[in-house]
Amino acid sequence: MSTASVRPIRDIASWHAHIYFDAGSSEASRRLRRRIEERFAVEVGPWHDAPFGPHTTPSWYFGYTVEQFRDITSWLVLNREGLRVLIHPNTDDPWADHALNGLWIGGDQRLNLDGLPRSLAAVGASPEVVQVNTTPGVPVEA
Repeated sequence: MSTASVRPIRDIASWHAHIYFDAGSSEASRRLRRRIEERFAVEVGPWHDAPFGPHTTPSWYFGYTVEQFRDITSWLVLNREGLRVLIHPNTDDPWADHALNGLWIGGDQRLNLDGLPRSLAAVGASPEVVQVNTTPGVPVEA
């Protein structure tokens, strides 16, 4: 690998965790969402009962900071309620973030990547910065 192809970690503005569910796992997904809201200062996104964006099954997401990556990802690995989870960085390249740089927990699934740009800057946008909308009150299990 040449030095020119190495990307700096500062390219990551934040992280998303997409939680996938179906009719049989909807309650587990709601329970996981509640537990995350209780424990972490994160940005919890909308609940989608149908496919939305590149996500081909019902899902919801939460965003978190680079500094939270270790704790939240570790907690999620142990407490995901058996659900499939895609964790991906938010950089200038949403297509690569989802298609190449994501981490799957519990198995992967097909994504519809057709609408994702290869450069946010080219479309006048920038990588997402987390807007916290939760108020945690439960200590994270150490």
